[in-house]
Amino acid sequence: MSNPARNTLITSVLLVAGARLEAQPAREPKAGQVQITVAHSLLPIQREAAQVVFRYVDGMANGAYPVDTISSNYRLSQRAFAQAITLGVQYAVTDHVRTSFSVRPYLNSFLSNRAKNGQVYGVQFDVGADYMLRFSDGVGLAVGSAVSRVIGGYGITSGGPRNKDYLMVDQTKLYDQDIGFHVVDQAWAVAPRIGLHVRAKHNSVLFANTGVQLAFARTSRINIAGTVKEGDEKWTSRTFSDPDLLLRVDDQRVEDGMSNQLPYRFSGMQLDLGAAFTFRSKKDRSGNAAQAK
Repeated sequence: MSNPARNTLITSVLLVAGARLEAQPAREPKAGQVQITVAHSLLPIQREAAQVVFRYVDGMANGAYPVDTISSNYRLSQRAFAQAITLGVQYAVTDHVRTSFSVRPYLNSFLSNRAKNGQVYGVQFDVGADYMLRFSDGVGLAVGSAVSRVIGGYGITSGGPRNKDYLMVDQTKLYDQDIGFHVVDQAWAVAPRIGLHVRAKHNSVLFANTGVQLAFARTSRINIAGTVKEGDEKWTSRTFSDPDLLLRVDDQRVEDGMSNQLPYRFSGMQLDLGAAFTFRSKKDRSGNAAQAK
């Protein structure tokens, strides 16, 4: 499609949307009202192109049982975003000021151990506040910020033991052939944001938010996940400086306190496309009932 044709189409869509908004009186959220929000989100992971080598040595050469060495070596491709679903609640403190809480799990968090190999996954918990500027009936601009707790992970998956039936981790025997080694991160983040809100119906709003997330105070560790003989999954935590572990990124070993050397980070642009559904307050319902009489 040529640029003039595309511009004409965009203009037509805006005119039709404007006509619909003008024909239907706006009913914006008022003080005391609650909104439930659902959105598809792109969250920053900023995964770099890198060569990653991981190795775990089970046992000592002079130990009482055979030694196993589990390793992975693979090339990462660059990627800027992870897809997530955002579920949230907003409360209108005044007609213009709203507070919010949301949970944002990455979609690939639900993958199996092996499918997470080389993938960044996790969940964010956001607390935010926004100020709504209304331009016309049904159209508004929200300006605000959020503070987030980011709990992320990075999958490093390997096969199971070869010299014996199990992999020994801290006196725990893991028997499956799909051992997951997970770099687990925790960080804080702030995200100034701006969003366009357009009323779809009297109690629902479509919105598009964008902003810049800035992560800080990041800490990381290694978790080893596998199945014990009874069939339950067992997670064991290790530090990067553990002598039985080796994590190398582009020929540089990652040790404790070197989280910034990992080939991904949680800072960058983010985008939300979703809908908000308004629940009227008791005061608003009683006012409407009085008007109906």
